[in-house]
Amino acid sequence: MVDEVIEARDYVAQLINKGWFRHAVGERGIRHIISLLRFVDLNYRKCSANFDLDFLINLLDDYYNTESRIRYFTRELMRIQGYDNVARQLINAYPVLPPDLREFLDKVSRSLPSDAAPGALVEQAINELMKELESFREKLISIINVARSQCTQ
Repeated sequence: MVDEVIEARDYVAQLINKGWFRHAVGERGIRHIISLLRFVDLNYRKCSANFDLDFLINLLDDYYNTESRIRYFTRELMRIQGYDNVARQLINAYPVLPPDLREFLDKVSRSLPSDAAPGALVEQAINELMKELESFREKLISIINVARSQCTQ
């Protein structure tokens, strides 16, 4: 059945590019056919997934809770330990850190002036990680907005 649907989708996609078909069906008909083709593309791909909008909204809520805990934990850790102390410990541990963390820290340190205080490295690293979290949040929000636009109310 799925193969037949995909074959029909491909055939109709070819037809909408023909002038005589567009003329026979009209622009409104073409818009509706394109909507149906998009539906087939979304639901009959070999690797497609459908998510419930409530699931996505709950996922965003979970994200906000996690992000809040990470921010709170980081602020408290820095308040208790101090940026300079954490920086010294991080510099001492640098050789045994996994390569991806060393690469991340190298990138952060290159973005700082050469005379920056050790604590600036930690502060900038935390800021960069928070930006990555914010980027993830924006992607999640865009997925939810797409789902909302496709869900009938």
